[in-house]
Amino acid sequence: MRRAAMVCAVAAALIAAVVGVPTRAQAFPPPPAPPLPAANSHGITLTQWTNSNLLSDRRMYDATMTTSAIMQARGGTPSIDPVTVPVKVRIWLPDDYATDPAKAYPVLYLLHGGFGDFEQWSEANAGDVLNTIDRRTFKGIVVMPEGGKAGWYTDWAGHTQGNFAPMWETFHMRQLVPWIDANFNTIDDRSGRAIAGVSMGGLGALRYAADLRDRFSAVGAFSGGTTLADDRALNRVADSMLGYGAATSWNGLIDPNYRVFGTPLERTEAVYGPQANWPAITPVGMAAAGKYADYAGGSGKFAMYSGGANGQGMPSGQGESDIKTWNDQLRAVIGTSFTPRYCTGPGEHGWDYWRNDLRDFIQYVYGATPPAHCTENGRTGNTGSVPWVAR
Repeated sequence: MRRAAMVCAVAAALIAAVVGVPTRAQAFPPPPAPPLPAANSHGITLTQWTNSNLLSDRRMYDATMTTSAIMQARGGTPSIDPVTVPVKVRIWLPDDYATDPAKAYPVLYLLHGGFGDFEQWSEANAGDVLNTIDRRTFKGIVVMPEGGKAGWYTDWAGHTQGNFAPMWETFHMRQLVPWIDANFNTIDDRSGRAIAGVSMGGLGALRYAADLRDRFSAVGAFSGGTTLADDRALNRVADSMLGYGAATSWNGLIDPNYRVFGTPLERTEAVYGPQANWPAITPVGMAAAGKYADYAGGSGKFAMYSGGANGQGMPSGQGESDIKTWNDQLRAVIGTSFTPRYCTGPGEHGWDYWRNDLRDFIQYVYGATPPAHCTENGRTGNTGSVPWVAR
């Protein structure tokens, strides 16, 4: 059936070409990328600004940019020249963006997971935001930045084999956030920004929300990491340095100079610095220091999601059950000061669950009536003043 459909589609295209019938892309061209008043600002140089999908009439665009934060020379003469590499950010604008220039919009930042890239949240077999986000509930701007295959959403303390290092937190929080506010009609304060991420991106969202709690009013972590105290968590970071290191999208995927070698501890310290300092820069330790208190009560919203309640994991210890253990630890520490929304239950480390986590988060943060219970599809839980129960 698929082959027959393909043959028909090719035949239709040939007929259209012969008789002059416009193709879909010609008949329904995507809206042009809107002008950017401060394209080169806040440490960012824009090199390309285009529609992300020529067959789509959705307002989704790709910004290609360079910044001195990605990468920086460190440890000797860098093996790449220039040392900066291009990074991309995918931006989805509301349908009425061009027709209502005086309106200010909320912004949702979505951070991708490990081994992914800026496209992950919009891919049909992954985040599929075009169909996952209910535009009747969230009518704002969605920003999906590159974060490196194994960037871990931090300014690296060490460097790669090739003597360079990425500064992801600097790029995302000190350059990209003000750049977005300078170029788009945004609610330019804490109340207008939310951040969420999946897996590695969930860890990133938790870290950014703690370090820069004056920037965000809501945070969501979907199967996010919360600690490095467990050797299984340390080894995930260490292994990613061998597999991907500082690679971004297609840059550095097969170049050993992008990798980090050494013992598991040395590889992890290249990202996060000395082990003695890890409690201060990981979510469990940040929670113990009271860095999530600004999300309590009416001043913000804090949501965590994990599966693994049935104890089922994936090969080599890469299981969601580990994630649940670490999220339970974070929930226990936060619970001494306020009750976060925590949706958990059976479920795996995969997009079938994370899309529903995003749906729940959107309704929780932006819905007129926040959901009393977590979205279906394997996650259960409670919110508000209802006592949290381990599952």
